[in-house]
Amino acid sequence: MRLFGPVIALIVFVILSVSIFDKGFSQIQYQVNSVFIGILSNGDSIVQYDLRLKSNTSEITLPLIGGNINEILVRNYLSKYLAYTFNSVTNEININSQNESQIRITYQTPDLVNKQEREWSFLIDSAFPFTVKLPNDAVVTNLGEQSPSLIRKLGGQNLLSFDKGRISIDYVIGYAGTREQATISINSAELDLAKAESEHLGINLGSVKDILLNAKIALNQSNFIDAERLATNASDLSSTITESFEVSKDMMSNATRKTEEFQDMNVDTSQASQFVSKSNIEFSQGNYRKAIEYATLALNSLDVPRQEQPVLYSSAAYLLLIPLAVSVGFFILRKYKKKSNARMQDTVNKNDPYNSDNQTNIYKENSFIEQQSPGEEQTNTKVIPEKSNLQNFVSDAIRQKGNLKPEEKEILLYILEKEGAAFEGQIRNKFILPKTSLWRLIKRLERENLIEVTKIGGQNLIKLKLSDK
Repeated sequence: MRLFGPVIALIVFVILSVSIFDKGFSQIQYQVNSVFIGILSNGDSIVQYDLRLKSNTSEITLPLIGGNINEILVRNYLSKYLAYTFNSVTNEININSQNESQIRITYQTPDLVNKQEREWSFLIDSAFPFTVKLPNDAVVTNLGEQSPSLIRKLGGQNLLSFDKGRISIDYVIGYAGTREQATISINSAELDLAKAESEHLGINLGSVKDILLNAKIALNQSNFIDAERLATNASDLSSTITESFEVSKDMMSNATRKTEEFQDMNVDTSQASQFVSKSNIEFSQGNYRKAIEYATLALNSLDVPRQEQPVLYSSAAYLLLIPLAVSVGFFILRKYKKKSNARMQDTVNKNDPYNSDNQTNIYKENSFIEQQSPGEEQTNTKVIPEKSNLQNFVSDAIRQKGNLKPEEKEILLYILEKEGAAFEGQIRNKFILPKTSLWRLIKRLERENLIEVTKIGGQNLIKLKLSDK
């Protein structure tokens, strides 16, 4: 009986030791590459883990942050769904990893944000470094004791990266209503204005300057909410006018060139010339939308019926061109067949609920965070064995186009990952961008002759444009 107590103690010690060993052993079965948290406007959060698994790992257990976890999705990097069980008491997920090397876990939780009227607080105690995206209409009022290790902006959105630990962010939805925030908004709008004037010579931004003046008057009168609102409107208007300025320039140039081409073919271009003249007048007065409208009318007026176009070649010349046309047709057909499989895969992806326009998906953190060191392994980037034409095209575009924005480069790299083509909805869900912001980026890349937009089944397919510039 004297040995009974020590024996029991020894058994308990062995059991605890085995339990601790098993827990420690399970921890080394995977590596957390990134944790991304996207806070929605309603205070809910979408969380995404990217994991790298050790070889021959058939099952893993991972604790998830947040409570009341729902809409869990577990996939490998080929979007194949994996089986899992979730313990709502311990917030642990057990995944049948099927010897996969990389796994992505996505879920939604409402418990990371505490909402008190307009004052909202994000609080997390994370065992891993992570990146968080605040809502588009959020204004940070306090970053807590631990400052972000990295702050980036993408499409007007704040991306804050933190080291592991207890992190808190206080923010308000809408306008902060403080002198400090109003001053920051005005300074930001002035920077946007100066950048637009320097990058787009001759642009008329008089209306933006008027709004900024009213914002400063409101600030001096201590109307801080009005000052912040007006400054924000000035920044948005500056972006809108810049877009219209560039589009109208392109449209006018195209209309002028087409008109001259038709004049050389002895086609009556009097109506088109009048529209081009009106377009130039509106452009000079800063009415860029009107300039676009008249340039469009000029181009439409040049769509003459076929019988009115002059005959430029003889019958013999057409006979000589037939073999060339047939050869070109076969070449195009072969190119199309090679790309059809890749595009078909993108079309199938639209059935994924996390790729639809009505759902919000989360992008990989590593696609936005700058490399910490030249030798750091990029585990979340798709590896292509040999340098393809698509890779050459994207790398040349990024190197040669010195005016590309960081977010435009990210979009090009994502389309490259998708083998040269991706639907607009996929890109928007990938980067969590508003429709208008993404469309501005797409139109700018289109003007740079780097992509082309094609309508397929009511969706916009964005493709890398490999033709000669």
